[in-house]
Amino acid sequence: MKVADVFKFKSPEIKALHLTWIAFFICFYVWFNMAPLATSMLRSVDWLTRQDIQLFAIANVALTIPARIIIGMALDRYGPRRVFSVLMVAMAIPALVFAFGNTMTQLLVSRLVLSSIGASFVVGIHMTALWFKPRDIGFAEGFYAGWGNFGSAAAAMTLPTIALTLLGGDDGWRYAIGISAIIMAGYGIFYWFAITDGPRPIRTANRATPARWRSAPGAIWSCSLS
Repeated sequence: MKVADVFKFKSPEIKALHLTWIAFFICFYVWFNMAPLATSMLRSVDWLTRQDIQLFAIANVALTIPARIIIGMALDRYGPRRVFSVLMVAMAIPALVFAFGNTMTQLLVSRLVLSSIGASFVVGIHMTALWFKPRDIGFAEGFYAGWGNFGSAAAAMTLPTIALTLLGGDDGWRYAIGISAIIMAGYGIFYWFAITDGPRPIRTANRATPARWRSAPGAIWSCSLS
């Protein structure tokens, strides 16, 4: 697979790749939407301290490892399309609670739950592996992971401008975080209908080896995204 191939938007697997890295990008954007706005939070919420922000930052990654294990198990049972969609919609809830929470408990618990969104990395890797041939998986997963992780950098670069310049006011940070959560939930719903769990494989099994998935000889690696 060549770099130029990522611009072949009519290719089903390339469409799947772009749809999936965008989902990952949005998840990381929401996951890291607090740090760039910490100063605004301290300025507008008089009972918050720098120690509280540090505690939120720890909570922001606390459940990532167990969440990835649980999500990995869910992937084996339900497939990446369903899991990614549900994850984005579900994680929008704690993101909104954090955006408009008025107590220390609300902010801490919502940030802790939101740390589960780090499992989005596993979902996209699984989806990419289903869509691409073995010889192309490395490139596709590298492309997916690279642009997805850029979501955290994009949050740092854009959220302060959105909160302070476009929205303004003491609650600008709240609306900036809330908007990012709503966008994620909307994309989660879109993703459910826009993609499938890879090309249709043929399952083969014999008594000598475990069941495994193989593409049919001469089969076309394509599938409708509708």
